[in-house]
Amino acid sequence: MEKFGTLLFLAGATIFISNLPVGISGSWNTNVKDSIVVAQVRSGYDAARDSDTGYRYPEFYRGMYLNVSSANNFKKLQAFVEKAKAATLNTLVLDVQSARNVTCMVPESHVRYCKDNGLHPVARIVVFPDGLRNYPVPESYIEDKLAIAEDACKNGFKEIQFDYIRFHDSDSTRHLTYSQRYKFIEDFITRARIRTKRFNARIAADIFGRIPLNTDDIIGQKIESLDKVVDLICPMAYPSHYTWNKKYYTDPYYTVRVTSTQAKLRSRNAMIVTYIQAFKMKMAGIPFETYIMDQLKAVHDSGIKGFIMWNARQEYETPLAVVKDFYLNQISKKDKPPSAYVD
Repeated sequence: MEKFGTLLFLAGATIFISNLPVGISGSWNTNVKDSIVVAQVRSGYDAARDSDTGYRYPEFYRGMYLNVSSANNFKKLQAFVEKAKAATLNTLVLDVQSARNVTCMVPESHVRYCKDNGLHPVARIVVFPDGLRNYPVPESYIEDKLAIAEDACKNGFKEIQFDYIRFHDSDSTRHLTYSQRYKFIEDFITRARIRTKRFNARIAADIFGRIPLNTDDIIGQKIESLDKVVDLICPMAYPSHYTWNKKYYTDPYYTVRVTSTQAKLRSRNAMIVTYIQAFKMKMAGIPFETYIMDQLKAVHDSGIKGFIMWNARQEYETPLAVVKDFYLNQISKKDKPPSAYVD
């Protein structure tokens, strides 16, 4: 085993330095018995339950993102549900809003359809498109976002995922300290949790992939801060976005492994579910299938609670084929005792 330490210099960020024991870059630790729940291949839902409602959450998230067009159009949704099931996925992250809409656009019947097909639907809400530039924020704006979250819960969603829950990556709000930024985001999520409490819904937050590597960051995201108020933290570990470091940029296994592991090490309460790159962008000459496979291996080797594939164009044919091959062929029954299967 080798150890790696990373020192990165980013604008507006103080960098987290750490040494972690990992396998040789690009290799996969085949001892995945503790991190893989093969039962998920056989059953859409796993054993984890919300103690108050009996709702069954995934034990290990295997998901993909659908935009509002895919989520709101039933024929499109039906097609993606069938593809997701065939690939052994158990989670769909659905956009529930448009730029002009302040209610949940995905109807209850679509949410129920996902559940009836063994898929855990997650409502994605964009809070500050492109990041918050102007502070303070009008109360009416905050109220609109909270109303969407509440409306999504009324339509049957049991998990709300806030994206762009951050400040803009610039000095546009330079008068605010790091602590003030963290507190603002914590307070927003706390309000959302209170607003949706009666629905017993989980709350998740999407973060930049660099956040687990940084002790402080100008965008107002910090693992230890979010860990106080959310159930899931979702690092967006897209290797093509780590342009400041050649190793991260060109080695998808390394990037996802390090990002996910650091996030897990720094969180005491929240589960880590990492977004992986399921789109063709700056892949350093690596075949797309290999690119996806390396990220899946890294997710499992890091011991986190799952992954979500992101492709804004909804082009999932190759990623879904790789996922299916990974779970049905590369992970055999012998990797888990028979009791791990759920019929």
